[in-house]
Amino acid sequence: MQLQNKSIAIVAANFAHYFPSQILKLIDSKAKEADFTLNQYSTSGLEERENQILKRILEKEQPSAMILVCLNPYKGLLLDFKLAEIPVVIIDEIVDGFTTITTDNFSGGYIAAGYLAKKGKKNIAVISGRLNLEGSYNARQRYDGFLKALNENKIKFEEKNLYEVVSYSYNEGIEVMEKIVKSKNIPEAIFCAAGDMCALGVIKVARENNIKIPEQLSIIGYDDIEQAKTSKPPLTTIRQPIEQMASAAFFYATNESKVILNNPKKIVFKAELVERNTV
Repeated sequence: MQLQNKSIAIVAANFAHYFPSQILKLIDSKAKEADFTLNQYSTSGLEERENQILKRILEKEQPSAMILVCLNPYKGLLLDFKLAEIPVVIIDEIVDGFTTITTDNFSGGYIAAGYLAKKGKKNIAVISGRLNLEGSYNARQRYDGFLKALNENKIKFEEKNLYEVVSYSYNEGIEVMEKIVKSKNIPEAIFCAAGDMCALGVIKVARENNIKIPEQLSIIGYDDIEQAKTSKPPLTTIRQPIEQMASAAFFYATNESKVILNNPKKIVFKAELVERNTV
């Protein structure tokens, strides 16, 4: 389908975080190749600002399509986009009646915890994104999958071993691990559901405190970023195919825009364990 207005709006809470920044970079590259204009908008995680931005996009910008990254807006507002025949693609969130591109985050958490259990780990901590806020779909799915695998392996999870972070960042990994070291409650393993960058911060502090990885502390990340291969030691992680997710989002927002207005799709990519040297 040829689109008259070749512009796409892409919206996230914050493009400074690793996942949305990579999605933005990949979609921007595809937009340039296809001669589309890509306009980005950050909501700063504020509901009122999000509503204002979406209304402005709808009423003034009127792009050919909109891509939302880890956002779950008021459904009535999204229906206004549908009425205006502006297709909406949502990455890593689910809204009934709209096209979703995601990885099987539940399976990712389940695989990570199951692998640690198989390795004999019982005292396991998890570093998660915030679990009870808008945009927390992937965090909640990973955490629920993690708990299910522990339960199946008859491993009790201690609430004190849950650490929630905001930005999935390297510095937050440092802060959490410093808190763990200070508490002297060092677990046998940490599942860093908040991503590889966060896990690399954990590794840094563990090494500074002479905590041997994986002999004393096993670590599993999430994403499989390039730095995961070169960290010391190389990071065991759950891979999600960010490039494929971005490609699918761009494809449905452009080539299949008319189709998804009437027949929304749910595209779920497989999460995979990448075994390296931190477990």
